Amino acid sequence: MRDLLDQPLNIRGLTFDHLDVSLRRHLGLLRAPITQRYLLAVFAVLVAADPSGLQGRIPWAIYLGAWPLAMALFLLLQAGLLLALAALRRVARRPPAYWPAVSFLALAPTVVVMDETLERLAPVGHEPLLSERFVVLGVTIVMFEAIYMRYVKPRIPARAELSAAETRPETGARAGTQTPPDAAQAPDPAPAAATEDEAEAREDARTLLVGAQPVPLNEIRAIEAREHHVHVRLGDKTLTQRARLGDVLAQTRAEDGVQPHRSWWVARTARPRLVREGSRLLLRLADDSDVPVARGRQAEVEDWLRTHIG
Repeated sequence: MRDLLDQPLNIRGLTFDHLDVSLRRHLGLLRAPITQRYLLAVFAVLVAADPSGLQGRIPWAIYLGAWPLAMALFLLLQAGLLLALAALRRVARRPPAYWPAVSFLALAPTVVVMDETLERLAPVGHEPLLSERFVVLGVTIVMFEAIYMRYVKPRIPARAELSAAETRPETGARAGTQTPPDAAQAPDPAPAAATEDEAEAREDARTLLVGAQPVPLNEIRAIEAREHHVHVRLGDKTLTQRARLGDVLAQTRAEDGVQPHRSWWVARTARPRLVREGSRLLLRLADDSDVPVARGRQAEVEDWLRTHIG
């Protein structure tokens, strides 16, 4: 089950951009405080705008209660579809799935269940209540999801996404269980090797969210911040996105790279070395480009180089 939670889903967004999504990451996003505040705002807009056309047709109390029930059911069905997609991706990694299609597939049974529920709670003498508004509701959902992906999700660091979703069971003495002596004395090397391979694969697949653009970490050589944009060096090209350097670096680990200057970050994969030119201290990368080192960060950079570069 854990493998399915971390399985990359190969999903394209509304504008066919690649989304770095797994079920665990998706659940982490839902649990993030900023996402929950966004859902409250969506609820308020839905009640006021009434894309369902229910206002005035059913009692007000039922109308107010129907929206959170429908939203919860939709998100549950959407997560179920992502779980099914994760299982499918174990045997067929392509073609990519289209996120709005996933949303419409989750919406269809939501509308059917809500129609049946509302008909029982507040019969109005004719059906359907929601099915006739299916397209309007679907477009509304896609619009809210596009706003979320563009303006809300980039504000959630990748670490927060994963930690919010990750509730791993403790093992051994801390979980109140005892490891069998035989198992402790004679571990099976095969699962350990498989686990190491999976860990390496996950490391290779890590991405940093730069603005709204996921970027493979192992392709990044350096990142420079200028005013409200960051410029990401990717080998022979540079990606420019509107973002804050601090938000990007919040997704990294200490071993991933070093920040020699408040406006720069250098990846370990760039194989930097410390050089001095006159009074200037620089990090020279494998491609012979230079990155400035602030005097106040010299000791930190030297320690990082000794620890991670050697």
